[in-house]
Amino acid sequence: MNGDIRKALLNKEISMGTWMQIPHPAVAEILAQAGFNWVCVDLEHGAIDLESTANIFRTLKAYNCTPITRLPLNDPIWIHRVLDAGAEALIIPMVNSAAEAEFAVKHAKYPPRGVRGYGYSRANGHGVNFKDYIASANNDIAMIMQIEHKDAITNLEEILQVDGVDGVFIGPLDLSGSYGKTGDLDCPEMQQALAHYLEMCAKYNKTAGMHIVHPTPENINANLNKGYTFIALGLDNVFLWEKATGLLETIE
Repeated sequence: MNGDIRKALLNKEISMGTWMQIPHPAVAEILAQAGFNWVCVDLEHGAIDLESTANIFRTLKAYNCTPITRLPLNDPIWIHRVLDAGAEALIIPMVNSAAEAEFAVKHAKYPPRGVRGYGYSRANGHGVNFKDYIASANNDIAMIMQIEHKDAITNLEEILQVDGVDGVFIGPLDLSGSYGKTGDLDCPEMQQALAHYLEMCAKYNKTAGMHIVHPTPENINANLNKGYTFIALGLDNVFLWEKATGLLETIE
């Protein structure tokens, strides 16, 4: 672990990743070889267990692709176990307040900043690299809060000021759903929320992330021009569906 993903977030460097819901290392190999900077293993909506997650992490690291996890919820057991499995960044879902952000950071950091427990694990080479890992983990592991409810938009300024929040990431479907406009990213409520989001990220010099579920050259460039730098492009099952159906539709 070298902390490259956290450095990219802190420096607001452009970083392109993707989402993974199919629990097989072959999928991770394909995505990593495609050239993504990172792949996020989706433990919230994907049917993926912890053992599969560790095997996916092994695969991603073999191809120099950063392993990230979106947790099922903001829970200390999940935070500890996924970090021990080798996650180098966590996306914490449904963070709606500064207190919730602080809770996540506290459980992801070793003392004195946090309360993460020490132990031999895959992340520290099963004990072989224990000292080096615990000396660097607090600085190397990235913490990203997912902003996916209108309450989070209201409390965003306080969330961004929590020590240890390295970036924030929009969950577009849930955020639009909280306004009663699920999937409508162009509705006035979403446009106002996203403008506020980008304004606050700029004010506090925090990376602004976005998941483009159905990426195109046009919407990728549009989001880059708006100031998003941590961008998830699609997800594995969407890539399969869109390519397969797109080809079939060309047959006359």
